[in-house]
Amino acid sequence: MPRLSTIASLPLTLLALALIVLASAMGGAYWHYRQVAHGREQQLEQSLIEAARRQQALENMIDRLTRSRRLAQIVVTEQKTGPAGLPTETSLLMVELGPDEKPVGRHCFTIPGHVAFFDGLVVKFDHEAVATAHPMRGQTVVLLRRVYSEMLAPADGFPIDVAGEVPAGYSGPERPADFEKKLWERFWDLCNDPALAAEYGVRVAQGEAVYKPLKPGVLYELSVEANGGLNLETRPLPEAVGEVLAAVGEK
Repeated sequence: MPRLSTIASLPLTLLALALIVLASAMGGAYWHYRQVAHGREQQLEQSLIEAARRQQALENMIDRLTRSRRLAQIVVTEQKTGPAGLPTETSLLMVELGPDEKPVGRHCFTIPGHVAFFDGLVVKFDHEAVATAHPMRGQTVVLLRRVYSEMLAPADGFPIDVAGEVPAGYSGPERPADFEKKLWERFWDLCNDPALAAEYGVRVAQGEAVYKPLKPGVLYELSVEANGGLNLETRPLPEAVGEVLAAVGEK
């Protein structure tokens, strides 16, 4: 009888063992699944971090390519008109600005008429150098050459920065002055020698002029695009500046 009981209980033992094996296998499969899932979660998280890093780098590159820098601010201090009511003479105050937008130079000009031309020598660098903020070629550089008008020939215009020297707005302890000095010394060679331009990483070297009729009570800003050229923009005249000009005009 005991032997028959043992034999009868054998299927239950086998069933229990099968259940244990099955549970163990399921547990192992679940553990493996969790390990794989955790690894994939880490990979996804790393991919998201890398994508965010690339997105930020791209946004920084776009920002560097599209930003601009103010070179100077100009106001009309006096304007004379003729019998017909048209401006015959315009006096200007031009303040050059450094990279920190603090004044680095001050000029006063009186031009015949009222359409003022601002002429500059412009060096534009390769797009990649600007996008990656290259220390020497990370932005277009400008030497403000002269001011003239529709009634004053360029050759007779008033000089601003000294040709061949680093402009005041670019000089300073943190600027690579030696490199820029070579740019201005060899500017006309860079204009006409593609091999030399490529050696300096220069995309375009050329003269540019922007102009418009100027009038009192307006602030004009001369700016340069990091990856482009000159612009002459019109802004509202700050109240404090207007008061100073008015007081000077009354004297």
